[in-house]
Amino acid sequence: MKRMLAMAMAAMVAAGAQAAVEAQPVKKADGQAEKKVEKSKGWIDNFETARAEAKATGRPIFAFFTGSDWCGWCVRLHKEVLGEKAFQNFAAENLILFEADFPRGKKLAKETVKQNEELAAKYGVQGFPTVYLLDAEGKTLGQTGYRPGGAKEYVKHLEDLLEAAGVKAKESSAAKSPTPYEKMKAEKAAAAKAAAEKAAPEVPQK
Repeated sequence: MKRMLAMAMAAMVAAGAQAAVEAQPVKKADGQAEKKVEKSKGWIDNFETARAEAKATGRPIFAFFTGSDWCGWCVRLHKEVLGEKAFQNFAAENLILFEADFPRGKKLAKETVKQNEELAAKYGVQGFPTVYLLDAEGKTLGQTGYRPGGAKEYVKHLEDLLEAAGVKAKESSAAKSPTPYEKMKAEKAAAAKAAAEKAAPEVPQK
């Protein structure tokens, strides 16, 4: 009986050891865990995460310093630009979106508040909204804020800032593909042109 019990316990220990081995992350040669960094969807509120994604993807950080629940110009920038498809499509191909919020009505985690205050001091933020384009090391590539004209004009402005810093923006895949309405309009125009050419009388050759 004791022998059977000992064998059962040994089997459990071996199974546990195997499970522990399987649960461990793959490690590099230097002993550190291999970690795959993937681009987040939407906005990031952790600056180190934003930097890691910028390094992994080669894209600059769009650092948005805002007072989301009290700053009128911040609300306008979000409504007229950041919430629009033209900007979102551009950002999906070219930017890592980071938000440093300074709200008055809602509470943020203490770590986030501290991080945002330190970043505002580091980059010399004087008012809201302020936008910095940063590389993965945190170096400033460009600075801007609210601008009238809508999302398309804002995207063009960002492209100019990035180009001046030596960063070539990619055309968004959404911009390359025509919308269903644009396709229908093009098809109608082509059909009308073909019908007009067919109906045109032939000019006799002399």
